[in-house]
Amino acid sequence: MQKTVLVPSAHLPHAHHNRHVLTSTVDVFGTAHWLLAHRVPQPGDAVRPFDALAVSVDPDGNAELTELSAVRARWPHLERLPDGGFVVAASRARRYEDANQVQVFDALGRETSSFSVGDAIEHLLVDEASRIWVGHFDENPVGIRCWSATGRLAWTSDDAGIPGLFDC
Repeated sequence: MQKTVLVPSAHLPHAHHNRHVLTSTVDVFGTAHWLLAHRVPQPGDAVRPFDALAVSVDPDGNAELTELSAVRARWPHLERLPDGGFVVAASRARRYEDANQVQVFDALGRETSSFSVGDAIEHLLVDEASRIWVGHFDENPVGIRCWSATGRLAWTSDDAGIPGLFDC
């Protein structure tokens, strides 16, 4: 059996080790991103909007910081848009929070849109065309769906004719 050694894509710069990592990801272009906050939401806490820092480190080691204002996701997913903006999505959505589940931020960290994609997000991916791909875990059997950055449903796995297609 052949062994494959994994190599880190990037390291979070030491200057940001005093913040809590809420989530991290590597985008389609190979850049690593971390979403950082001053404190971690505690179970039972009401999620109040908070400012977060998105730290991006490209494959050459260059770091970029983007302050995101009024993030609302308790257990977030993070993805970078090709234009330098970000998508932050809450894994779980309560009925009264549906319209705010996914937040789209521009490159300056300002929210430009928000919408719901359904409860129980397991996978969130953004492609080169800024389409947002969402896969849900077993509590929401809607399959894979693709959304525009403004919240327009563009594609569903039901349309693919592949039964049981649920994960990205």
